[in-house]
Amino acid sequence: MAELTFKSAGVSTREIDLSGPTPTGPTGVPAGIIGTSLEGPAFVPLTFANYGEFKLAYGASDGTKFGPIAVSQWLKNAQAVTYVRVLGAGDGKKRSSSTGNVTNAGFVVGQSNVQDNGAVGVNPYANAGGLGHGRTYFLGCFMSESAGSTIFSDAGIQHASAKATTTLTFGKTATETGLLAQNDTLAITDSTGTSQTYTFKNSGTSAATGLAVSAAAIAASNGVQLATALAAVINNASFSPLAISATASTNTVLITQVNAGGIGNKAAPTETSAGANNITGSAFSGGSGGSVPILRGVILASSGVILSLSGNFKGTNTAPLAGSTSAVSVGDITGSVSLTAGAQDFVLFMNGYKGTTSNPTAMTASFDMTANNYFANVLNTDPLKTEEQGHLLYGSYDIHPVIAKVTGALTFTPKTYLQDCEPIAMILSSSVARVAAGIAAPSATVPVYESFEDRFSSAKSPYVISQGFGASPYDLFRIKALSDGSGLSTKFKVSIENIVKSNSSADNFGTFDLLIRRFSDTDDERVVLESFRGLSLDPGSSRYIARAIGDQEILFNFDNDADSQKIVVDGTHTVRSRYIRVQMSDDMKKKQVPDEALPLGFRGPSHLVTSGSLLDAVPNNPDAFGEEDLHRRIIEPPFPYRTTVAQGTGLSKRSDANLYWGMQPNTRATILTPNANTPFNESLKTFVKYFPTHRKDTINFSVGGNDGVADQAGSVLDSDRFNSNKFSLEKIQVRTGSDTFADPEYWLSASYVRNGVIAANEVNKTRGFSVNDLGVVGNRKYSKFTLPLQGGFNGVDIFNKDKRDLTNNAAKREIDDETNQGGTAGSTISAYRKAVDIMASTSDVDIQLLTVPGIRHASVSDYAIDAMENRFDAMLIMDIEERDQFNTVVTSSLQNPHVANTVTAFKNRALDSSFAAVYFPDVTVTDPDTSALVSVPPSVVTIGAYSLNDRVGHPWFAPAGFTRGVLSTVETTNVSLNRTNLDDLYDADINPLAQYPGRPLSIWGQKTLLAANSALDRVNVRRLLIDVRRKVRAVANTLLFEPNRIETLDRFSNLVNPILQAVQDGQGVDRFKVIIDTTTTTQADVENNTIRGKIFLQPTKSVEFVALDFVVTNAGTTI
Repeated sequence: MAELTFKSAGVSTREIDLSGPTPTGPTGVPAGIIGTSLEGPAFVPLTFANYGEFKLAYGASDGTKFGPIAVSQWLKNAQAVTYVRVLGAGDGKKRSSSTGNVTNAGFVVGQSNVQDNGAVGVNPYANAGGLGHGRTYFLGCFMSESAGSTIFSDAGIQHASAKATTTLTFGKTATETGLLAQNDTLAITDSTGTSQTYTFKNSGTSAATGLAVSAAAIAASNGVQLATALAAVINNASFSPLAISATASTNTVLITQVNAGGIGNKAAPTETSAGANNITGSAFSGGSGGSVPILRGVILASSGVILSLSGNFKGTNTAPLAGSTSAVSVGDITGSVSLTAGAQDFVLFMNGYKGTTSNPTAMTASFDMTANNYFANVLNTDPLKTEEQGHLLYGSYDIHPVIAKVTGALTFTPKTYLQDCEPIAMILSSSVARVAAGIAAPSATVPVYESFEDRFSSAKSPYVISQGFGASPYDLFRIKALSDGSGLSTKFKVSIENIVKSNSSADNFGTFDLLIRRFSDTDDERVVLESFRGLSLDPGSSRYIARAIGDQEILFNFDNDADSQKIVVDGTHTVRSRYIRVQMSDDMKKKQVPDEALPLGFRGPSHLVTSGSLLDAVPNNPDAFGEEDLHRRIIEPPFPYRTTVAQGTGLSKRSDANLYWGMQPNTRATILTPNANTPFNESLKTFVKYFPTHRKDTINFSVGGNDGVADQAGSVLDSDRFNSNKFSLEKIQVRTGSDTFADPEYWLSASYVRNGVIAANEVNKTRGFSVNDLGVVGNRKYSKFTLPLQGGFNGVDIFNKDKRDLTNNAAKREIDDETNQGGTAGSTISAYRKAVDIMASTSDVDIQLLTVPGIRHASVSDYAIDAMENRFDAMLIMDIEERDQFNTVVTSSLQNPHVANTVTAFKNRALDSSFAAVYFPDVTVTDPDTSALVSVPPSVVTIGAYSLNDRVGHPWFAPAGFTRGVLSTVETTNVSLNRTNLDDLYDADINPLAQYPGRPLSIWGQKTLLAANSALDRVNVRRLLIDVRRKVRAVANTLLFEPNRIETLDRFSNLVNPILQAVQDGQGVDRFKVIIDTTTTTQADVENNTIRGKIFLQPTKSVEFVALDFVVTNAGTTI
């Protein structure tokens, strides 16, 4: 059972259960272990009784992380372990009050990375000199709904087809003194990009001579005559080649583009006049219905690489040369898509990238998710290969070609391009330029797309909302993952079902069920991980959601000043779920939500901010667009919601009560049967992926939970309005029965109306779903929905394995390359030091041993020694850096440890502490979960020997030898030790792990790191004193606040003596003496409310050396 202990004067314990009720609790004093894990809360000390409970909170061992293996080893013979998981927390200090960044946390896209030599350096895969820092790019294309599809129009992205218009007005102004002159001109451009200049003349009407009107009309600037004449010429195909039509009305002319769509939104007709201008008008506008720019992928470019697309105009179709050192970039931010034979192919250029045969500088890929060369299959998705391949596809959005097609129809000027391609692809980056040192000063209206400089975070859902009360619903609660870090948003999702409206006049609170389901399951084949039934929003109910699931959150408050950072608990109710906690809304906490409220939907999920004036400006080929900035309207696709619960077509069409509204898990690949059994929608992983939300000085990359916020810089920020992403059951159009309620028999005709505009139709008996419809039992099985959790970040550099995994190599490099990697403020060292601080807090944690498996660098291990000395009641089992034959620190499995060099390097550290012990060498064990053989540092198995020692003996026995020091779980040692090695190691206070013929591998020494010869230079003696100190402290706590009188002193002495007698009986001490009387507690102590005593111990020494004299005579051998 997971426990967290807080202590003040006396002893008080508070239990936080993160894994549900268990039959047994921790027993004994725990060992403390610091390490990484697959999941679980970070920087929170949790205590477990067995390895199974540990796995429920932190996940199984994956064979690469030493902490979980050490936990398994300790718990083979013990029943209490306290674990602190580390994640990326930057320098461990609070975030910047100006930018919101956390120093040394996360990563910056396109910056120089750590190279093979351990130092930050130039990308070796980029051309000499490179092309500057990489960027975050948005890959997109123009798309239009297929016939019968409403994927974009429902979200308000694509609009009904309409033709652009403009109105020209002829006439004088009140201050005009000049007249319309002979040969004045008017230039107009149509949707095809064709321009025509009309010349006003008083004779001759032809396309060559222009527009003929009477001299009187010109002289008098007769607007009616001029308007009529202009309309007549425009509408005469013999005189006007433009694809426009005109209608005159008094002194105005309405000009309409023949072709619908944004392609017709051209500049205003332009008049040139010898006198004052007499024609007024605005730009063409109102053209709609054309294809729209849709975001399909987010790509992170490595340092020195600039991404562009191949086009079929202005020479942008030439690929960059492999190995070229030229800094000239080819391609453009727009590119061509080949649509021949149904293809959707484009070519991506990586300027500045050296390229190889297997990883060329130009890659052909497709926007078609069904094609073998779909870009998500072609581009690199491994962060560790970002430099090697020049880029990383961070996320992608799949859109089936049946649902929407890649096209420039009604958006692009019809032209003949090379190879019959359309220039409808784009790859855009921020409109704020990068500078040599990194990111330019951010604009207040442009996200810093390259800044992922934040510490770890956990995934959370949008707020679940009530039915509408007046103009809007109330926020009720949201779900937060118990585990910190990435990956949890794709592990499970939340469904709400069985929503029951109260039918009692005395109690208006209804009930509902909440399910935790596997993220990738389907509604037909649900995988329910956990369920909570009969929940209520009534704070007084035992089924109040915050009480039934739990709302308590334990965290380390990094955003406090360093001297006031500590473990804090937020919330009231103990968590009973294995996966989630509930966060109640402010409205709920303030009791402002009506009792009748029920969970009927959720706020729009967080979305990416990409449109408006945020991205790259005019491409090299602006004339391809109807409007020059059209590509800058690129937008994330609508969050995929289920639109119907019907299955089948025609006479076989039926309603399916298994289906949930809200997030739809399967790919929509057909129009008539949107719920067909199709593969899982991989796009959902991008919709729920972490994108930065931490900046304080500008708009964030991703925004959410911001209903009502105004648009900015052309971008819709309100996550409810964005793509109409707010979900509510009240947006479902239902058919009613004779009782005016939704008819349970007609859910096959129910449909989700994304914009929520549903007009009641008495003839068809349709209207929007109402909470009152829940009063009909048959409606409840259809009134359910699913919502996602989003985000969750590890706070680490994803491009470097050691930094990502917070390994010892990363810690070493932070010191070696302090200028670039932070030194002791580096993310790895800071993470482990902060975890040590937590373990060192006697008010929060009670431990007898501490180990940080695999972290050997002195910047952490020395810090941990100091922490244990300050605690004075725990001992450190420490791993040391190994050296190879060249006296180089071992950082790779390709190096072999050299005993003499390792010993010399360790001696040079001149450590002097009885609160630490070290062991050598590394060993190979079987992973407890994968069953694979894993090489682990010695601390992983020696801590297991300590627990064996305590089980078969006592802490004051030596955890060494063939009885209590045997390492039965070890397959082999990584270094074979001879007698010289053993002597050298022991002389340096390094306890060897040795194996003798016919004997099991065992710990062969029990020295601490105390330099002086003393009883305390032995592990068993230090542990004896730690054990006695802990037991004496426990009885002393029972006397706190008692009268400071002689009777209390006698009582204290009488309580301590039996403890030491038991230790003596257990062979821990040879003799002891307790003095707690007026000779140790003076009158001054009494006045200061203090009791003082003295305990004298003579520890029992263990046998470590046996000397045998052999005498050989003619009669035989005697000993």
